[in-house]
Amino acid sequence: MKKLNKRVIPKICVLVGIALLVIGVLVLIYWQWNINSSVQKSETYVKTFRNLIPETQGSVPEERRDNSMSVLSIDGADFVGVIEMPRYESALPVCANWGHLTKYPCRFSGSIYDSTLQIGATSQKGQYDFYREISVGDTVIFTDVEGNQYTYTVTNLQYEKHADQITLDREESVLTLFIKNVYDFEYLIISCDIMY
Repeated sequence: MKKLNKRVIPKICVLVGIALLVIGVLVLIYWQWNINSSVQKSETYVKTFRNLIPETQGSVPEERRDNSMSVLSIDGADFVGVIEMPRYESALPVCANWGHLTKYPCRFSGSIYDSTLQIGATSQKGQYDFYREISVGDTVIFTDVEGNQYTYTVTNLQYEKHADQITLDREESVLTLFIKNVYDFEYLIISCDIMY
């Protein structure tokens, strides 16, 4: 019986190790496929958005009687605009409601029209995986559903452990973008000012 255990236990350990390795590879393949799918869908949403909105025109934020942002529904998802960072060849759809779709940047709070817009995103591939390269002076462009295009410049970068409303409101900013590092409990808070 003891000799049987000495032969069986190592074989079981090897089989369990191989099974865990195969499961790990399958999870990695699925994760990569999911990211590539999100990137392709994001590109499709941006193209669809641009085809559906009026011709874009340069604008500056100005308070309106109603500062609520118009929404465009694509495939059952609501978007308020597209945010671009030309230096990094990045153009992403912005979801209207926080947390509705985590694969894309989402409006956390505020409005583009009264200079209180806050947009949250992640550092995952297909969003802002280049976030450590972002620097003061970079251009950020936001295009709304009505075809208004607002151009900003990055004025401040700040790393924080939290991105709650108090932290986001600390900086004077007409547009705030915050990016969660998916591999660490860290946020990059990007303050932007209008480029005239």
